[in-house]
Parts: sequence; structure tokens; C-alpha cells
Amino acid sequence: MTEKFVRAISASEVTSGGMKAIELDGNEIVICNCGGKYYAIQRRCGHMNAPLEKGTLDGTYLTCPMHCVQFDVTNGEALSGPVPPDFGQEIPSPMFGEYLQNIGMLMKDVRTESIRTYATKLESGWVLIAL
Repeated sequence: MTEKFVRAISASEVTSGGMKAIELDGNEIVICNCGGKYYAIQRRCGHMNAPLEKGTLDGTYLTCPMHCVQFDVTNGEALSGPVPPDFGQEIPSPMFGEYLQNIGMLMKDVRTESIRTYATKLESGWVLIAL
């Protein structure tokens, strides 16, 4: 089966190191500009469904804004699991501490899945995505 490339956005809409969320034929996609090379990934995190365009992009590594799970945008691979919040020297109240313990017990069984990627190409100033 040959890939059908669809015009997604103008390349100028995403600055180098930036991301933009779009919807294309019912697919939620984030387009990442990694130094002039464009990658397209599914919009939702493979851990807790957070919107990935709200995270940070460092090279080709995208960090989820919710639990700091990291993904490689070149292949969608989950590079880490969730990172628990750091409260520094602050000691949580006993009730909040118990809450965090319960969340920790629930979260240990939540897996982090790799995310889907889409083939991209640049043509006449447009980013095209294979659907």
C-alpha cells in the first residue's frame, strides 16, 4: 500500500525547536520542527493522554507536560517512564502524603506506551504527512 501524503501546514508555522498541534482527517497530530527537519507524532501521551504540544522539545526528545515522560519524535519510542513530582524540602501534610502514596500505588501499574509517528516530507514550503 502506498502512503498518501496530505498537506498539513506551512513549514513557516513551526519555528525551529517548536511544535504545533493540528487535526488532520480525524487524527490529532503534533508537528515538531527539529532544526528544520519535521516530524509528526500522535498528539496524546502514551502514559496519561496529556497533550504533548504543551510539553518541551529538546532536539528530538519531547517531554510530556504532565509526568515528564520522554519520547523520541523520530520513532515514537518511549524513553522513560513518568517522573514523580519533586517537592524539594517541603514536607507534605499527612493527608496529602497519604494521597500521594495511593496515587503511587495506582500508577505503578500504568504502563507508558510508545507513540505513533507519521512519515513527513517537505514540499514547496509545506509539511506533508502520510496518513
